[in-house]
Amino acid sequence: MNFENIIYNCDCIDGMRSQIPDNSIDLIVTSPPYNLGIEYDSYKDDLPIEDYFEWCRDWISECYRVLKPDGRICINHYLSCGTSKTRFAPLMELNSIAQEIGFHHHGCAIWDDRTITKRTAWGSWLSARAPYLNSPYEGVDILYKDHWRKDNEGVTDITPKEFMECASGVWKIQPCQNYDTIANFPIELPRRCIRFLSYIGDIVLDPFSGAGTTCLAAKQTGRKYVGFEISPNYWKKSLLNLSQECISVRGIS
Repeated sequence: MNFENIIYNCDCIDGMRSQIPDNSIDLIVTSPPYNLGIEYDSYKDDLPIEDYFEWCRDWISECYRVLKPDGRICINHYLSCGTSKTRFAPLMELNSIAQEIGFHHHGCAIWDDRTITKRTAWGSWLSARAPYLNSPYEGVDILYKDHWRKDNEGVTDITPKEFMECASGVWKIQPCQNYDTIANFPIELPRRCIRFLSYIGDIVLDPFSGAGTTCLAAKQTGRKYVGFEISPNYWKKSLLNLSQECISVRGIS
């Protein structure tokens, strides 16, 4: 089955089950929907929190299946988010779910998402009654399947400076400035994960490919890629954004 260098227009759970063989992916880099009520055109982003994490368990389980024994996964999400009434720590919960499935935790990088607009909501001003804690940080949870050390040596393209920045765990990344898109996902984020955690020629998967950012980063760094995007509109945007990169886009009926 040839699934390389393709973005599929379908649900990622169904798509991975039907298109991706066991133990075939080297690296997964993704940022799932945040369940904060964002108005997606093909996905309900305000599930009850229990349903949201059960859904996350389903797609993380598929990610575990398709990764090679020495494969890694990078999950980008808020460290803390929610409304003034309901607060939760999604990245910690996703890490726990992934470990229950069988993943092993390796580390977490943090970066400052300056696109967050709730900068001046303090809750109970100058009072301990109900102050609001603003957390403008996102985290990249890095886990691996069976063992951290890669089975085979490959060709790397990361520079010494980039390697030290990645290894520091605090990533200085400029947020995406394209406010026409729903999700501000800067290409530097997947590019760092890809260069730090994979070799040239490896296969990179993004189950929530959106406008194709991770796939573009993989293509630009000499990796193979595969993506899934449920929204026809964002699927078409990925085609437009990556057309100069000779991307192949395919739908699943």
